[in-house]
Parts: sequence; structure tokens; C-alpha cells
Amino acid sequence: MVQEAVSKLSAHFAQLTDSMIAEQLFAATGYIDALTHPLDSADIAMLLSLMPASGDTAAGLNWSLLHAIEASPDWPMWELLDDENHEWIRIFRIRLRNAGFTPSDEHN
Repeated sequence: MVQEAVSKLSAHFAQLTDSMIAEQLFAATGYIDALTHPLDSADIAMLLSLMPASGDTAAGLNWSLLHAIEASPDWPMWELLDDENHEWIRIFRIRLRNAGFTPSDEHN
């Protein structure tokens, strides 16, 4: 089940981008700060959908999402990492590869 902070973030924003105005960035930051850790697989899937394919950082908010996702015991979720045209997916895959993970690894 998706936690409330993730649901609210997703309900208010289709994606987190640098085009967000200050009030939107402030609101999104509040939702991200309210995340309960560790994230579960449903949270991860929804948060990944907020990260734009262009690799836009949303004033660093997407890096915060990346770090929260990577800290989850449910990570990596290879089934969410197929889109090689998505910059954030490429970043996740590079970071996983650099850490010694491959899609054939079993996640404990």
C-alpha cells in the first residue's frame, strides 16, 4: 500500500521538474520530507513515475527521491528499470552496476 506522503506527492504533481514554481517546490519538499522509511515496492513504483525521462533534477528533489529509493530493502526492482530512454532509469542502472548489482542478482 502506498504511504500518504507518496500519494499526496503523486496527486499534486505529474512529474517533478525545474519548471515548478517556488510554492510547488516547497510543497513537494514537504511531502518528500514526510516520507516514512524504508519505502516499499508500491512507494518506489509511484516515486519513479514522478521522475522525468529528461533527467530534470527539480532543484535537487529528484536526487532526494533517488536516495530514498536506493535506501529501501525492496531495491533494486529490475522490472521498473527497462526504459533505457529514461535518464533517471539510466542513472539508477549505472549506480547499481557500479555497486556490483546486475539484473540476474537476487535481492534479499
